[in-house]
Amino acid sequence: MADADLHSLGVLIKLDEILFGNIRFNSIGLVEQVENINNQINMINNASAPDVYTRPEVNEIFDIKADKSETYTKTETDTLLDAKADKTDSYTKTETDTLLNAKADRTDTYTKTETDTLLDDKADKTELID
Repeated sequence: MADADLHSLGVLIKLDEILFGNIRFNSIGLVEQVENINNQINMINNASAPDVYTRPEVNEIFDIKADKSETYTKTETDTLLDAKADKTDSYTKTETDTLLNAKADRTDTYTKTETDTLLDDKADKTELID
């Protein structure tokens, strides 16, 4: 909005310079703009203050609304969590390694050279095209 007003003012100044050779006839527009700015400043200064609270008032409001009946200390929380924890399915690392070793089938593993030898035997090199 302000940019449009400034542009309009610039156009009027140029027009006055062309028509009358000076810009003294455009002083009415400047006076109106100053009055508008002063009116806006007065509106801001006379605006009602927002609802603000001081710190003691805020603390009193929070104290009334806060529900402190369901708080726990750290030891109480640990006791509650221990009661809910199911520890029957936990394993140590050595127990896990033993379970994995029992499931692993190592009879079908090969070293790299053994694998290369098996692949070479199966590959028919006469059908390869360069």
